[in-house]
Amino acid sequence: MPLVVVNPELLDPVHVQLVNQIEAAIEHGDLRIGASLPTVRQLARDLEIAPNTVARAYATLQENGWIISDRRRGTKVSHSRPNGGIVERLRMLRVSIDELVETFVYRGYSPDQIGDALDSAGKALRIR
Repeated sequence: MPLVVVNPELLDPVHVQLVNQIEAAIEHGDLRIGASLPTVRQLARDLEIAPNTVARAYATLQENGWIISDRRRGTKVSHSRPNGGIVERLRMLRVSIDELVETFVYRGYSPDQIGDALDSAGKALRIR
């Protein structure tokens, strides 16, 4: 499974998609502390996007403490995990849900349709 994927149908710019997906992979434990990330050029090639887009995402992740970059050793997941507290994680969940709902509203779905779909998805998760 790829580290990240780009979805051109999302309203979020590509660099924001990369930041969000890498943060989520770190929070979920798919990327562990000290894990190496692909080089800017390699990830850009893999995703068929401009290297500057990846560089912008990596810069944001580094500014926020998620990754560290060293020209000799490459880019790695930071030893400290920002936003690790439960309150912050719940806040980020709410922000993500709000963004998702905004996307569905933008695409013309009614509040009832969105609520039903979210409820159904929640029920499906509980069955797993």
